[in-house]
Amino acid sequence: MSGEAEAAHGHSDAVPMKAWFGLGILLFVTFLAFLDRQVISLMVGGIKADLHLTDSQIGVIQGVSFGLATLIFSIPFGYLADRIPRRFVLCIGVVIWSLSAAAGGLATSYGTLMAARIGVAIGEAALLPAASSLIADIFPRHKLATVFSIFNCGTILGGATAYAIGGAVLKWAGDGMTLPTLGHLAAWQIGLMVTGLPGVLIAVLVLFIPEPSRARRADGQLENQAPWSAVLSFMRMNWAYLACYVLGFACLYAATNANLAWFPTVLQRSYGMSIGQLGLILAIFTGVLGVGGQLTNGSTVDRMMASGRTDAHLRYYVYGAIIVAISAICAQFAPNFVMYLALFAPIKFLMNYAGVQIAALQLITPTEMRGRVAGIMGVVYSLVGGTIGPSIVAFFTDNVFHDEAKAINSLSLTYAILAPSACILFMIGLKPMRQAVARLHARDAAEAS
Repeated sequence: MSGEAEAAHGHSDAVPMKAWFGLGILLFVTFLAFLDRQVISLMVGGIKADLHLTDSQIGVIQGVSFGLATLIFSIPFGYLADRIPRRFVLCIGVVIWSLSAAAGGLATSYGTLMAARIGVAIGEAALLPAASSLIADIFPRHKLATVFSIFNCGTILGGATAYAIGGAVLKWAGDGMTLPTLGHLAAWQIGLMVTGLPGVLIAVLVLFIPEPSRARRADGQLENQAPWSAVLSFMRMNWAYLACYVLGFACLYAATNANLAWFPTVLQRSYGMSIGQLGLILAIFTGVLGVGGQLTNGSTVDRMMASGRTDAHLRYYVYGAIIVAISAICAQFAPNFVMYLALFAPIKFLMNYAGVQIAALQLITPTEMRGRVAGIMGVVYSLVGGTIGPSIVAFFTDNVFHDEAKAINSLSLTYAILAPSACILFMIGLKPMRQAVARLHARDAAEAS
């Protein structure tokens, strides 16, 4: 935490209003990111028909290509976040992903659509390193799980709004529209452009985020700027915790991405729901359970930390992952749409773990290296979780069940594999997390004396 933040609130509950103002803008930016990321899941049918794609190709666009691009650019953006104002890093990212999202509406082939979605991923790679470093500098550590959960409500609201707006735009666009210069565009192309372009203007808001000053030396370099050797030394010292942390949450992230990519399609194929019917229903379902889960999960973990459970962030999801696996296995046998949503509700509630996940890393990381550590962890996280989730479901559907109607079974099988894997990793990481927290507290105490 920065000296300014410590001086402002130390261990009290008083947080400056400018911190909450900055958090509000960051929440809105995250909302925008997930709106652009998620809206394409409603358009799978139209994209497949117009571009003549398979489920596996859709899985690559939404999973492998997206995750790999995020992987490549997370560390460079993390490096920038440790050296220049983080709001500038975020502004650049917002512009890149918004223009790329809109460009997807001009895609006429598998390659051009993939290129546009890769651009979205590149821009979004700036979000986590810059925003997490900034939030951890302006809020006290004992509030981080709650604060990051509030921040990540943007992901839920963005995803929920994507369902509502996407469904409405597709219904409005009908069989497509003919526009000056651009010619005839299909409904899904209109949808990508309508949701992508506003972000370019909204990027200006990011420049109003208040940022704690970081002292500089006479040569212009940041004071307390940790060299790469210190970052690598920190990671070696905490390797056991970081390995369990990043691989465990990567498993949950893979399952989350699988759900984001295929949930609407599963409901269409298994229960005959139309896009128009799904839009509003999924918006309400995702919004209510998502926001409720995000805030409840974060505040519960903070209360566990306050009671002395310094491994609370992993311990909570040891149990949560078990519930997720059981719910997913049962859901595939639901006889109707309503029962399926009821059985899937615990998953939607518990799998809003991003606030807890980000706090679990920032909690043990010194302020001078937060951007780079978040970037490095983002690389592993994206490589494992961001690339395989949507592709696993498509693989099971195409190569195991050999039936598009069995996507519901593929999604359940994905959860049944990944959630228990996360549970085991978190169990192994409990003791290393306690040790990592103790080391940072000891360092802070030594610096304060």
